[in-house]
Amino acid sequence: MTVGTGGDRSGGGAGGGRATALAGLVAPASGLVLVLALAAVTTPGFFRAEVLALVLFQVGLIGITALGQTAVLLVGGIDLSVGAVVGLTTVIVASYAGGADARLAVAAGLALAAGLLVGSVNAGLVLLRRVPPFVATFATFVLVQGAITAWTRGAPAGAIPPRLAPLGTGRLYEVPVPAWLFAGLALALGVLLARTGFGRRVYATGANRTATAMAGVRTGWVIATCYLGCAALAVLAGLVNAGYLGYVDARLSRNLDLNSIAASVIGGVALAGGRGRIGQTVAGVLLLATLLTWLVRLGAGPGAQLVVEGAVILAAVWLRSTGWRRRRMTEQGAS
Repeated sequence: MTVGTGGDRSGGGAGGGRATALAGLVAPASGLVLVLALAAVTTPGFFRAEVLALVLFQVGLIGITALGQTAVLLVGGIDLSVGAVVGLTTVIVASYAGGADARLAVAAGLALAAGLLVGSVNAGLVLLRRVPPFVATFATFVLVQGAITAWTRGAPAGAIPPRLAPLGTGRLYEVPVPAWLFAGLALALGVLLARTGFGRRVYATGANRTATAMAGVRTGWVIATCYLGCAALAVLAGLVNAGYLGYVDARLSRNLDLNSIAASVIGGVALAGGRGRIGQTVAGVLLLATLLTWLVRLGAGPGAQLVVEGAVILAAVWLRSTGWRRRRMTEQGAS
């Protein structure tokens, strides 16, 4: 049975959905312009080629994880284990391959299997045990991150096969490879969500799971698929991160949980599920990556970066909720 949602439950029909999506892009796009203007004034070297390349790498790394997070958010969930899966991937590749290119393919396969296992545990806890997504994924985050810390002892360790380096440090037409990966995946996922029956089921499940299930949709499978997809994309981000660094550092992947959620929310994806588009996530990723790089260039420490990032998230949620209330009042007045 086909479930129609208009692609985004916040819109009123096709025209309303497009208008809503366009409106949702205004805030992050305006924020990006503002950050770029501030960067031009406060850090004149921001627009040098090497700095812009760093921004694009951040776009790729954060963006890949944000795409998976967006899918989970759309079905009304959340995944706090993303950073742990990224770190787990680098640990497995370093442990099994030991820096040998000949063992890279098997190591990557093992990392993917481990990531999917984490995604399966998340989905199982949420669907079978009815554990709230925040609690379920936080528990897997703590478990996996603890194992990573025990293996690395909190210090950089391990050797990554050199053949993986192009995935993190390579460039195509002077654009970092991770940014190309993100662009391709964003396009594919955008088409999947906007143009296919599965995409309609994702939005319908996030909008009203009970009604969608009554319509004959196997909502459990939809939710499980999103968690597994998020885990698989986290594994890919882990491979990108490993190729870029060349060693294992458990500390550098911890912020990807927050960053992947922040990019989605800043772009306009609803935490309650059923609202949001991939284009909005892309806009949020561009803004967040630019903002974080600018803060680093300013010399801001991790604490200051978290404060600014949190303030931006709060502003995005407030603006988005205000917009929803105004649209509901307009629709009620028109009816």
